[in-house]
Parts: sequence; structure tokens; C-alpha cells
Amino acid sequence: MTLVCVRFDESYSTPRLTALADTRATVPATDGSRIAVTDTTVKLFAIPVRCYSIAPDTLTPVIGAWRDPYFETKIGLGFSGSCFEALTIVAHVMRSLGALGTATADHPLPCKEGLVNLIAKITENYFANHSGQGNPTVRMVVFGFDQSRPWIGKVSWDGKNKIKSQVDWADANTLVCVGDTDAFERPARQWRRRIQKRKASVAAGRPVDGDMEFDRAEEISRLEMADKKIVEEEMLKQIESELVRGIGGVLQRLELGLDGDQIVAGFTQDDRPYLEGASVSVAKDALLGPIPIVEKMGRKVRTAKKKRTGSNTP
Repeated sequence: MTLVCVRFDESYSTPRLTALADTRATVPATDGSRIAVTDTTVKLFAIPVRCYSIAPDTLTPVIGAWRDPYFETKIGLGFSGSCFEALTIVAHVMRSLGALGTATADHPLPCKEGLVNLIAKITENYFANHSGQGNPTVRMVVFGFDQSRPWIGKVSWDGKNKIKSQVDWADANTLVCVGDTDAFERPARQWRRRIQKRKASVAAGRPVDGDMEFDRAEEISRLEMADKKIVEEEMLKQIESELVRGIGGVLQRLELGLDGDQIVAGFTQDDRPYLEGASVSVAKDALLGPIPIVEKMGRKVRTAKKKRTGSNTP
């Protein structure tokens, strides 16, 4: 399986949705345990959402490509479950959300319920034409901003329960997880509740002079950072635990936030720069290549054991 979690973060006075995931993919062993086949799986995606008016001048000649969207945004998506199936669904979702069209003149905007419902429908239709071989399961967490208000949703499919989906607004207390969540979610929530309680107590203190007000602001800032780091530390514990074979690799992070009236996405650098082609230039006689410019995360990757494979479930 895997572990993916999303929360709403307001540290550094920057409202954003933060998603964390491990990078391990596993297959079942004959004794029922899990065998790690790679620790380099990408499980977090920033998906462009583009809306177009259906009119003759919005399509390019011959090719029929959409141009000049009247609205653009981004949503985040993280998955747990069967790799092949999940990545195929992500590809279908990216294609669909990148070409939303309307014939109405009032330029409607996508809402959280509509986006999650479309992803659920794509998932359901995909598995309706799936053989079911290997007992695949897919669990996704989807997140974004609707009119600058953060939301987080879930979409899941398995052979027994079929399709399920839900979505709700997010606030400072929201923590949504999918995958192997049992050993992670409870301690993370307990620590976050304690930190939020302390933060509320400090913020609600009696009026103070200038120096004491500075101390109060500094304490609140420290608590916000503690809230941010405790979730990451709990994730790292799961990644480094030899008892949880389905979780491993390094910690990846995707942050989705507001930059003026635009939604922007940033990925953290992890401990695998060789996979990002940082030493490769795509231009002639000049350096033009991937440059990670955000906070480095994770710890030294644990090498996955190479054994025979059977299925493709992370």
C-alpha cells in the first residue's frame, strides 16, 4: 500500500494545502507479506484545470486543439493502491480536466463537488472495463481551492465497495489520509490537537504591551511550525520503520497555494536528484534543466530489495 496525507497549512502567513507521500511500490510475496520493488514512485500530482468556451474560434485548424481558456487553475492529487491502475486513471483525469468546455455565455467555474464527481466517474468507468485480475484497489485524495477557499476530497474504488467519493471544506484542523493510515493518523491527530489548543490559548491571552505582544506572536509562529513538522516527522517514522514494509523510500511533498488570483504548485526536492535530470540540459550551448528551488525533504533512501514480482500494488 502506501501513505498519503493532506492538511491545510497557514504557517509563514501563507495559506496552502500540503500533501505528503512516501515513494515505495510493493508486490505481494507468497507468504502474504509485501516485497518492495522500487522506492522511486511518484504519488503526488499537480493537475491543470482549464475551461473553454465552445465556439469555432477556440479550436485550432486541422488539429482541433483548444486555445485561450477563460479560466485556469490547479488541483492536487495523491494516490494509494495499485500503481498501474492509479497512474492510468491520473492520465485520464489530466486529459479530461485540461479540456473542460461549455456552450453557455456566462462562463461557469468548476466547483469542488463537480471536480471530485468527475474524477469518481472516470475511476468508475475505468474499472467497469477492467478484468479485475489481481484484485486492484485505488484510493485517491484530491484537493484544491474553490473561490480561494480550500477543500479536500477522497475517491476510492475496490472490488467489494466499488466507487466511493466525498469532499468537504478544509480548515486548520483538517487532516485527510489514505493508504496505511492506522499507525500514523492517530498520533499525528493527537499532536496536532495539542498544538492547536496551545496556539488558541496563546492567541486568546489578555492584552499585553509591545514587547509581550512580540513574544506572543513569536510563540504562535513556533507553534505553527511545530504543527507543520509533527506531521512530517510522523510520516518519516512510518517510512523508516522496518515493520511497515508497504511504506518507504523518501518523503515527497506537494504544496498548493494562492499567489494573487492564481493557484500555484510547488514540489519539494527529495534525496533522488538523479531522477529529475538535474545534470541534463535541454538547450544547445546553454544550461537549461530542472532546478529544484524549494526546501529539501526526506532522509537517505532505503534501497528496495530486488525480488520477483507478481502484482503492482504500492
